Amino acid sequence: MTFLSTETGEAADEERRLRLRVLLEEYRTVLIVAFVVLVVLGGWLSYGAYANPGEETTRQRESTWTATGDVSHDATVTEPNSVYPTGTRLENRPLYYTAISPTVDGEFVGGYESRTGDGVDVALTVDLSYRAVDPDDGTVYWSERERLASTTGEDVDPGENVTATFAVDVSDVATRIDEIESDLGASPGETEVVLEFGRVIEGTIDGEQRSATDSYRVPIVTEGGTYRLEGQDSYDEPYEEYETEVVTASAGPVRTVGGPVLLLVGVGGLGGLAYASRRLPEPTAAEREWLVYRDDRARFEEVITTMALPDAALEGPRAKPETLAALAEFGIDADAAIVFDPQRELYVVRHDGIVSVFEPPTPASVADGRDDASSGDDGRISFVEASDSASASEGTTTGEPTSKSDADPSAASDDDPFTFAGLETAADETAESDSSGWHAQLDESGPDEGDADDTNGGD
Repeated sequence: MTFLSTETGEAADEERRLRLRVLLEEYRTVLIVAFVVLVVLGGWLSYGAYANPGEETTRQRESTWTATGDVSHDATVTEPNSVYPTGTRLENRPLYYTAISPTVDGEFVGGYESRTGDGVDVALTVDLSYRAVDPDDGTVYWSERERLASTTGEDVDPGENVTATFAVDVSDVATRIDEIESDLGASPGETEVVLEFGRVIEGTIDGEQRSATDSYRVPIVTEGGTYRLEGQDSYDEPYEEYETEVVTASAGPVRTVGGPVLLLVGVGGLGGLAYASRRLPEPTAAEREWLVYRDDRARFEEVITTMALPDAALEGPRAKPETLAALAEFGIDADAAIVFDPQRELYVVRHDGIVSVFEPPTPASVADGRDDASSGDDGRISFVEASDSASASEGTTTGEPTSKSDADPSAASDDDPFTFAGLETAADETAESDSSGWHAQLDESGPDEGDADDTNGGD
């Protein structure tokens, strides 16, 4: 019997191949499902990327042009005062004084900016509107409007401006509001005075016919003998022209690259799994049993003592545990040594006169490797009975009959203590040992290998 040790390269490869077959058998279904999912997903992504990418609607900006505008205002001091000389022009002030400069003059400038322009007309209007409005719901009780300015520029080039000038006498507006309220006999809501600017641009701009209409409101707020124009920061309006186009949808790298890669991995995985299934057949029950033994050996390696045992150590009633783990756990519970005899390939625990022996399974391909390295069916690791090999080993070592029935179980003493921890029994002591009263003693000096050979392999 030959012990398959993982310390040798050939044995390690044998064990790795066997474990690979076990893993393949355990996860075969999971791998098949995973590879099928990859094939389906990769096929779907690839079909969407190449066979039927679909369509999408895009908007491409053709041109951008801007309608421009600006409002400026000023008031001239017409009444004598101690602050401003008469005739002083106050420009773009945050407020004006009604008593000394009741009239505000202003300009509304309009135009456009673009790459090209042909036959473009720019029309500007300035209206003055005053009305009474409910501040809560916006109800208009009365209103009046008057046109202050209107001008149109023809064939205006890009960057060229058209100007509309206007003037508002705030004192006259206040007088007119008082007249309306007097005529109505009431002054409901709040009174608003607003400048309304209008701008219309029409013509061929950037090669296309364009038309844009914009309007702005600039309130004139009167308060405590002053008035102010609440204008905007900008009167420019950008216009962007877009063209809608239906194009082939872009699949992106996830579909164009990821789809074929997943498909290739899935198909390759299924093919490789099929090939491996043919080359690596399912492990037999004996092979699985041997792997269990190898795992148990690795698990209890620290508590197993390796030494050659004399024949007398195996005499007595025998118990045969099913696994090495069962033997090791028994030895630990019984506080007895767990000994591995490398010559007989046996694991032994002796306790209370009973010899517990575990005979490990061994791959026949290793045991018979010197006779026929290729023996075995379909590349499987076959097993032989360890007991047969163990018996043969005993006969060879002692020169006695190899049959286990030749041993006298009653020869062992039941009350003799059996301690294996650190046991190294000298071969010459073994030869003198009486089979009816075998004792294993701790010999710190250790046996002489030459004497052991002379004793165990007697003439």
